Amino acid sequence: MPTNFLNLPSEIRNNIYEQLLVLQEPVVCLNSPWLGYSYIRALTPGLLLANKTVHHEASSLLYSLNRFDFTNCTSKHVVSFLEQIGRNNANYIRHICVDFPEFHFLDLHDVTLTDDSVGILAKFQSDCNKLGTLTTSLQSTNTMELKLDALDHPKIVAKAMALVNARFRAISTLQEIIVEVCEDGPNDYIRREMKGHGWTIRVIEDVEESGSDRSFGNSEEFDHGYDNDSGNDEDKYDIDNDSDFWRRAAD
Repeated sequence: MPTNFLNLPSEIRNNIYEQLLVLQEPVVCLNSPWLGYSYIRALTPGLLLANKTVHHEASSLLYSLNRFDFTNCTSKHVVSFLEQIGRNNANYIRHICVDFPEFHFLDLHDVTLTDDSVGILAKFQSDCNKLGTLTTSLQSTNTMELKLDALDHPKIVAKAMALVNARFRAISTLQEIIVEVCEDGPNDYIRREMKGHGWTIRVIEDVEESGSDRSFGNSEEFDHGYDNDSGNDEDKYDIDNDSDFWRRAAD
């Protein structure tokens, strides 16, 4: 007799989902549909089209076990991505990679972040309610260190790190903040301030950063109409639309 996939033990189903949907490297969140489209299929998003049960089980692993790379994204990109995947899926996300927040003013009496950096962190705070780990990118952190080092003003450095820490800690679910830094940093004082706030310093060897080759070229490819607040209403399952997407994904 043929075996129904959903009759398999959950451990086996989860292993299949992980093999098809979880990557070792971060998933780059691009919002231009022509960028990285060929790699979307490497994540086998068509699996999410099988039925609502598979969609629910697979989505939870897709979003909770992958690391999502939002470096070089604007707040507009972040908002667009999270709104397209839906609040339920956003709540599965556990680990994100972002640029180190950018400073707008660095004066002893006026240390502020750019509106874009504030907006990005605020969106994660509101939508990713189970976010546990935040990692800042090597390039953005290095840029920040060089900028602060050029000021040669420890009090401004202390205020700047305290401000960033307050923004990070506003995401109450965060358990770990990882800051990627170059092997030869400009100023030990800056890193002592980071460690003083409980951040993990991850030293990267002085090699050229290589971008990830896996991306969500268009986050709509991972949103198939199941993620809504209407409950498990099977009558709203549109198999015709799903079939259309299945054919597109296989092209």
